[in-house]
Amino acid sequence: GARLLVRRARELLELFVALAPTRVSSPVPHLSLLLHNDCRYLAHACLTLPLPYHARLDAAAAADATLVSLVEPLRALAAATLRAALHAQSAALLSTLRRAEGFVSVGEDEAAGAAAQRATHQLVRELALLRPQWCETLPRGVALSSVSRLAEAVLRPLYESLVALRHISERDSRALHKVLSFLLPACEQLLSAAARSPLDGRCEHLVPSLRRCRQLGRLLDARLAEVVAWWGEGELDAISARDLLVLLRAIWNEEALLANAREMHRALVAEAAL
Repeated sequence: GARLLVRRARELLELFVALAPTRVSSPVPHLSLLLHNDCRYLAHACLTLPLPYHARLDAAAAADATLVSLVEPLRALAAATLRAALHAQSAALLSTLRRAEGFVSVGEDEAAGAAAQRATHQLVRELALLRPQWCETLPRGVALSSVSRLAEAVLRPLYESLVALRHISERDSRALHKVLSFLLPACEQLLSAAARSPLDGRCEHLVPSLRRCRQLGRLLDARLAEVVAWWGEGELDAISARDLLVLLRAIWNEEALLANAREMHRALVAEAAL
């Protein structure tokens, strides 16, 4: 009787591993995250579930009353489910970001500015939705790791798009600063909700582009003299020398840099060449 019950329990769990992924085909990530949690819980249960009954069984039956062989398949299913959910969610966020069309001439061209504004507002709404879907569903450590990857999936291509700009007018600078001022707090709120505490250095380590974008936002709203001072004090250390040089040349012309920031310009050129 006992052996039969354990065998049936094992067969049910094997069916769960085989069939559960086919039942979670909805684009709603919440269902995938619930499946991830179920798999982790069942994997933990399989380690200890039969132990209280071993004392009631003979030696042969007790040796057979184990579900340990299902722990790894359940953990693998949990990991695969979370990976698939992260991939789908990252793709959705990136698709929204691409609607900004590279943030080219957002201050000079009315249509470009409107496209960037729509994309930014939509991203903020999508990031807000991640809080109940991801932060309140997953365990804290998994939630923080996951939303960190999602935030990086937005901020890294955003940063790369801005660094790729070859000309940033004064109007463009104001518009781009506004984009970052609107979007970065949404990312910070998401990370804080996942950590269930105020942001600390750990979040910046998990999302390296967050610090880069913060410093880039300061750069876009600064005078050249302020940039020189920040660079001298190491307050632009998240931005590489090559990227900083590209940004400076996009915002200020070469003559202004040589006239007002010659030492910084020379140092950046030398460092970027390494």
